[in-house]
Amino acid sequence: MRNPGWAGAGLIALALAVTACGAGSAGGAYGTPAGGSTTGSTTGSTTGGSQAMPASPSSGPATALKTETTRAGQVLASSRGLTLYYYAEDKRGSGTSVCTGACATAWPPLAAPVKAPAGVHLPGPLGMITRPGGVRQVTVNGFPVYLYAGDKAPGQDAGNGVGGSWHVITINAAATHAKALKVTHTRAGTVLASSRGLTLYYYSEDQPHSGKSACTGACATAWPPLAAPVKAPPGVRLPGKLGVITRPGGVRQVTLNGYPLYLYAGDKAPGQSAGNGIEGHWHVIKIKV
Repeated sequence: MRNPGWAGAGLIALALAVTACGAGSAGGAYGTPAGGSTTGSTTGSTTGGSQAMPASPSSGPATALKTETTRAGQVLASSRGLTLYYYAEDKRGSGTSVCTGACATAWPPLAAPVKAPAGVHLPGPLGMITRPGGVRQVTVNGFPVYLYAGDKAPGQDAGNGVGGSWHVITINAAATHAKALKVTHTRAGTVLASSRGLTLYYYSEDQPHSGKSACTGACATAWPPLAAPVKAPPGVRLPGKLGVITRPGGVRQVTLNGYPLYLYAGDKAPGQSAGNGIEGHWHVIKIKV
């Protein structure tokens, strides 16, 4: 799982054997999904590829970005919760994007203006560039920011690692305010849930207090790790202490009573507990009320 950090100026355009996005047809380097389309454009001054500048609210009310938990960890997302990406072939601070034409169909530019999520320390300042045609695109730390047409819902990160050049924007969990967990009512009873109300699970094949998870690869796709930091629901006594382990790739996963915690990809809304009892190893965390 590719999840490079954003280390300020240390993140440079990589010498990767992929074709830079151009006006030609979208290929493997773009990871073009079937039926991918561009997002709606916003208008701005047609100054061409201008130097990246601090974001300005002058063109309308700025929408707040979000953070989302994905297989790659805690990442920056759009105001709709869709994962955001940067392209390693772009040159930091150049004021231009090399992703145009078919590339920009698969990887729609994030339109300005936006503002940082409340309480979140971004890996660099927000700014903007003006693309050909006048579209104003958001930048973070000097890199243009994009969505991926293959992501259809919050928490998806299908574009991460495509062509070796497209990467999520990881948010340092330690710099993010802890989100309060919730309790929710399911067919299995009253259970612990994420801050979004989705049921949480533990895996009986994990060894408690071992500091690692036995659920990796395809397992972690079906059972996404719950990313740290979190805090207990107000007034609720948990069946153990909250903790954290670090997974391969640097993702920090919440533990409870020494067991790593997971969501289930089959649960789509609060109150669902479709993962409970699967293979006899996956279990909800019951809360006494």
